[in-house]
Amino acid sequence: MPVRDQVHQALALLTVPASPKLLSQVHQAFFSSPLNTARLTTLRRDEERSFRSAPYGRAYYICPALTSDLLSPARGLLALSTWPLEQRLVGPLTQRVHFLTSTLRLADAAEHLAGEAGMPQPVQQLLLHYSRNIHGDTLRGPLDLDALRRAAAAELEIHADDDADTRAEAAQRARQQLGDAEQIFGNILRNTARLRRTS
Repeated sequence: MPVRDQVHQALALLTVPASPKLLSQVHQAFFSSPLNTARLTTLRRDEERSFRSAPYGRAYYICPALTSDLLSPARGLLALSTWPLEQRLVGPLTQRVHFLTSTLRLADAAEHLAGEAGMPQPVQQLLLHYSRNIHGDTLRGPLDLDALRRAAAAELEIHADDDADTRAEAAQRARQQLGDAEQIFGNILRNTARLRRTS
């Protein structure tokens, strides 16, 4: 399967922007095939080049997440162009919100995948990592998907509204200030100007 399709599979499962490392882990665990992360930098450039030469010529584009302050590409986070702008933006609380959201998504997918045969070891290892980052290193015993979901949902409730407000405000600015390509791939000129002002 082409790398582009592999990235799409992993992002569609997570429903939040993700790093190449996480995309690789998720694809290996849930789709049983490695993802060549070395290809992702080239992939992102190819996607933007394709969009600018023939806008909306593809059903979706692999694109960067965008920072809520500068509306520029967020370092090391990939998203899908078909997601609403709010879903592709990242603010101060978004990294944790995305972690908790993806925890819920992966726990549901793992339960569906387990079926009669039990949970595959790579999936269990990935979810144990998530569980330790919610419950802390004190976690003992077998993985409890219901407990993991409850803990993730409880913490998500604390952060979700503030994060959503930040991203909604940023999305409104982006729609007012940026063209179609920049709303998908980010405003690099804005970022460069900011760096010049602060240097």
